[in-house]
Amino acid sequence: MKVKAVIFDMDGVIIDSEPFWQQAQITALAAHNVQATVEQCESLTKGKRLDEIARVWCQHFNLPLQPRQLEQAILHHVTTSITANGKPLPGVEATLRALQQRNCRIALATSSSHRVIDAVFDKLQLRHYFEIVSSADNEPRGKPDPAVYLSTARKLALPATDCLVVEDSLNGFRAAQSAGMAVFMVSPDCHNPNFLEADGRYLSLPEMLAALPEPAAQQV
Repeated sequence: MKVKAVIFDMDGVIIDSEPFWQQAQITALAAHNVQATVEQCESLTKGKRLDEIARVWCQHFNLPLQPRQLEQAILHHVTTSITANGKPLPGVEATLRALQQRNCRIALATSSSHRVIDAVFDKLQLRHYFEIVSSADNEPRGKPDPAVYLSTARKLALPATDCLVVEDSLNGFRAAQSAGMAVFMVSPDCHNPNFLEADGRYLSLPEMLAALPEPAAQQV
């Protein structure tokens, strides 16, 4: 596989933020006297853009408020949690450093807003690794629509076939596939049958990095 750029998702790939997102949604909804579960967060909102998350909950619970109100509450809770307790997932910096040493271009394409991206980069001090940073907030539609990945390829001035995406969610996987990019799934759930068509499936970034053939790394 000849790859010139690796495009990372953020939540669940760079930072273990899924628990923060789940708790932020549960806390914001509790203020409106409705109780959501972690399982509902997983099935209904994982990998979605924040405006879509808020809209899903307002419809699901028939809430008498504008989704924008819920969106702002969730955003406040998640950024506060990231700033206080955010940690990189195992192997993140080693993987970024190894790709950089192999002259591979590195980009970020996430469903999260720029405010969340800033909170993550400020906390983890990883911004310098990323040549391009893209948020689905700047697109007409979020993942599973491929827009954020296609925009990232345009910013890199590369065809989609020269890009490899690292994802962890089904929406992200579908978005990268629709963009025509190779996809590595890195997640404890990577062996889910939904990801059978992935170009690689790994439980962690260290496992992914160890499996990357040295000749391919020299060609990127």
